[in-house]
Amino acid sequence: MQNVFIFLGGIALFIYGITITSKSFETFAFGGFRKFLDKITSKPVFGVILGTVFTSIIQSSSATTVTIVSLANSGTISFENTLGVIFGANIGTTATAQIIAFRLTKYGLIIFALGFFLSFISKKESLRALGRGTMGFGLIFVGMQFMEGSVTGLKNSPYFMNLFVKMSQKPILGVLIATVFTGIEQSSSVTVGIVQALGAEKLLTLQAAFALVIGANIGTTVTALIASIGTNVQARRVAVSHLLFNLIGAIIFLIIFRPYVNFISKTSSDLVRQIANAHTLFNVTCTILFLPFINKFAKLVKKLVPGEEIIIEGGTKYIDKRLLNMPSFAVDALHKEVLHMMDIVKQNIEALYLMMNKNNTRITQQINLRESAINSINKEVQTFAPLIMSKSLSDKHSRDVNLMVNVASQLERIGDIVKGISELGIEKIQDGIVFSELAMIDLGKMMDTVKKEFEIIVESFDDLTTEEFKEIEKIEQSVDDMEACLRNAHVERLMTGVCSPEAGIIYVDMLSDLERISDHIYKIARLLNEKLNSEEALERKDDN
Repeated sequence: MQNVFIFLGGIALFIYGITITSKSFETFAFGGFRKFLDKITSKPVFGVILGTVFTSIIQSSSATTVTIVSLANSGTISFENTLGVIFGANIGTTATAQIIAFRLTKYGLIIFALGFFLSFISKKESLRALGRGTMGFGLIFVGMQFMEGSVTGLKNSPYFMNLFVKMSQKPILGVLIATVFTGIEQSSSVTVGIVQALGAEKLLTLQAAFALVIGANIGTTVTALIASIGTNVQARRVAVSHLLFNLIGAIIFLIIFRPYVNFISKTSSDLVRQIANAHTLFNVTCTILFLPFINKFAKLVKKLVPGEEIIIEGGTKYIDKRLLNMPSFAVDALHKEVLHMMDIVKQNIEALYLMMNKNNTRITQQINLRESAINSINKEVQTFAPLIMSKSLSDKHSRDVNLMVNVASQLERIGDIVKGISELGIEKIQDGIVFSELAMIDLGKMMDTVKKEFEIIVESFDDLTTEEFKEIEKIEQSVDDMEACLRNAHVERLMTGVCSPEAGIIYVDMLSDLERISDHIYKIARLLNEKLNSEEALERKDDN
């Protein structure tokens, strides 16, 4: 019984060590991960490299796949672009087994002490994080030492020895056992670590060990499957592709099981290293086999998980400091970036409209992500514009830059208000607040009017006519009148008991916010109209 507790304690230390290492390194790794994600995942090979490196650093394929599921669900990455990263995550997770194979168990406490010392004396957060990560590595080896010491007695247990023999003779049994175990504890690294501990005491043959490794690979997909519950279609596809990749790989290697094991046995004389090599080469080979057929694999997953993907573009598309050497090109890029920003704002207004009509809180996630993109683009516009103005510009280009800066500011404010209304919508839905039918009709009319006003700006941004400006001016005034009228109508419904006070607070705030959006749209129109008037005045001056 004592050995059982020692074994469980060893597992606990092992898991805790991996957790500390993962948490300590993931903040820094994640920054680089997001930085390179959009740039390289369109090429599957680079995605594989990114997934491998990121997972090797944080020591957890589950963390990588859950991150990818989250990013896919938020719409920042397409399903196709996740596949290379998923394949790479499977390779990266084998790093733990390779590290364990160096047999550093007796140095575990020394490594832990070094990490503690670094974490304790360092003033920089980066060094403290490195120290904590080193402590985690130390605990991994301490845990391994406890596990190895506690299982020595299993050599004298007929039950366990018979089970290990059966797994050698019937690999599918080992696969099933490891799949269930890993699915429960949700870490293939832990399962493979235990297998290596058993291997260090010569309790397993390589055949039985590799069967357990295959099962660990399948079982670890449970984490991503759980994370994908309630998500959008591309997130569910990511989770299914992870399962399918490991499942097909398992079937392939079960077919060539004995030849593969024979090959691995020649890579090292040490069983622990053989287990690590079997784990790594299994995932590398699966990745190499899948990469040429990645498009067909994606089509298969799409058939299994049908639906339409929602991709949300974030960040700047046109601004580039290299264009500053050609000021006219830089001004044009700034102009295009503001139009890009305007398109994202338009998408958010449409998403808000959909959310309010369908009471769908999931749409808020898309709105929040676009709002982050809007803020990011506005920041880049405000930073890029002074750099352009420092160059030699024509009067026209100077006016254009000033115009874009002011328009971007107005768009950013509209984005903030849209997000605010969506948060009011969530509060309404979560608190079970119901608007009366008349209130919903009136709110819909006001949203339609504001939406129409913004569409005019979008469609005529580069060539707004005097007539269009007057139409926007008229709409803005009508929205002001509508807000006052609808407030009065709400008070009447409140007095007669048709509307509840709780609903009234949110309803009035929504009316006020829609009126504010209309004001900002009108300010953009006024800026465009002023530009039109100044250009016409200059033309008349030139003619005279």
